Amino acid sequence: MDLQNVTLEVSLKPFNDPREESIRAVARRMYEQWKPLAERAETVSVRLWAADGSEILDYRGNLDDPFEWACWIGGANPRLPHPNDPEAVGLHARCYPYTESPRRFTYGDLRQLGVILKAVGLEVTGRPIRLGATFDPGPEFAKSPFKYERHNEVCSSGTMGKSSFVCCYETLSGDAEPYAGFPQGIPDGTPFGVFLGRQTQHFLTDLGFDYLWFSNGFGFGLETWALRGAVFDGTSFSAARCEEVREKILGFWRAFRRECPNFPIETRGTNLSTGMDLSSDATPLRDIYRGGFGMEPPPNSPWAALNGDFGLELVGWMSHIAELPEASYPFRFYTHDPWWNNSPWLDRYGREPHDLYLPLSVARLDERATVTRPTSVSFLTVDDSYGEMPDIVPREVIPNLLAAWETGPDQPGPLVWVYPFDEYHDWTYGRPGRIDEVFFGDWFMRGAVNNGLPLNSVISTRSFVRALSDPERFAESILVSPVPEAGSGWERGLLDFLAGGGRALLYGPVARASEPLLQALNVALAEPLSGEFNLQLSVETDLLHPGAFTGTLLHPALFSAGGMD
Repeated sequence: MDLQNVTLEVSLKPFNDPREESIRAVARRMYEQWKPLAERAETVSVRLWAADGSEILDYRGNLDDPFEWACWIGGANPRLPHPNDPEAVGLHARCYPYTESPRRFTYGDLRQLGVILKAVGLEVTGRPIRLGATFDPGPEFAKSPFKYERHNEVCSSGTMGKSSFVCCYETLSGDAEPYAGFPQGIPDGTPFGVFLGRQTQHFLTDLGFDYLWFSNGFGFGLETWALRGAVFDGTSFSAARCEEVREKILGFWRAFRRECPNFPIETRGTNLSTGMDLSSDATPLRDIYRGGFGMEPPPNSPWAALNGDFGLELVGWMSHIAELPEASYPFRFYTHDPWWNNSPWLDRYGREPHDLYLPLSVARLDERATVTRPTSVSFLTVDDSYGEMPDIVPREVIPNLLAAWETGPDQPGPLVWVYPFDEYHDWTYGRPGRIDEVFFGDWFMRGAVNNGLPLNSVISTRSFVRALSDPERFAESILVSPVPEAGSGWERGLLDFLAGGGRALLYGPVARASEPLLQALNVALAEPLSGEFNLQLSVETDLLHPGAFTGTLLHPALFSAGGMD
């Protein structure tokens, strides 16, 4: 297992004792715990969850200033009343300090912590240490007067209640507070990307950080956790707004990069997939990847796996890595949660490694149908909600990770998903639009995987067409593809592959299919049908105990790219 990078994510909770010898001892123990993996990497990174990014927003350039840090268990800025918790004692209704006496942190303390982490890490692992800062758009991790008192106007997303998440393309109202990048205050109407970019440039430079992490979907749209968003309200698609929203999102990235041009950006991405994000939020992932923004693509989503939605985890990740901004992409595993009083490895996963083996069975295929694997691994987090770092977690996780890696795929799997990364963007922004097909496709595949489709391999249509220069590369695989665009290289490649004896499963509407494809499928178009139907099966079905299969079929046209045709 050769990795470019291993990232240890950690909060400030283990460093409550401000004495240098104590900080060095904690850092040494952290690196020693993960050393068996760190030694297999070229670089080790430490991603510091100091607060929620408000330490960047509030930074005035004075290292003696204190900042609000993530010393809480539970949501630090509750946005919704909880009817089932009238006394507001649960973690979603209020937060609790993780220890009786959380220390005071200044920006100077944070800079000195970074210096120690880099020195001790190099000493223990023999690897150079990169230090990452974090920006989270939401209310969970630390108290944020900036987001929820002074500038709630940028929180137009309702992800965790009304006005709860920062939307990257909002604008700030003016204020007279001094900031490092705006010593005379914020001019009214300043784009958030300008403000965050300039503040980030000062913060990272002054405090010795090497990169910034965009957390929880930040930078990728309005509602990055939800089925609904800026261009889909649950009842209709606003296709006419897609180009406008696309430019707003790209406007954020351009503005940020004008102010902070060189520090690398690593991203959490959304909880969903490329097609889901396009059809709900007009998220221009292709433009972000190819825009020269110096960003790393998102890893697999830990959220979907924790909710038992492995179809969404796999489909979402495969759709995000079908194309890449560069050759590298990361894998992430949820070991501890420093905020919500749980440690997934020990409780939610029950010390079972399924969320290591399952995503690490994914095979991303390039234009030669060669498997490309993740180039970095990160762990959220190495400390728990109380700032403890139990040895049992690295002791059990590392061997399972190595075994999952060593038994991972080395050739295309039995099923290969031909993913229309470029076409989905064209269908979202083009006219006439096909946004309903973009919405349907990934949700359909998520359901298929959740119901047992053994899919592990993905290749973009662009790479697929090139890989077909040698069709034998897919001789042992069945291609799984949406109905291809009529007259495209994608369609010609599929038809040639089938004519040569290849096998394929197609899904989606056929109303726009070409005549040669309809003939190959022996399909004739009919008047589309949608709604509720009586279902009669003339084949012998599996037996259900207790009960029986339903006799009703529901086909809602809105979610199914039209009627059955």
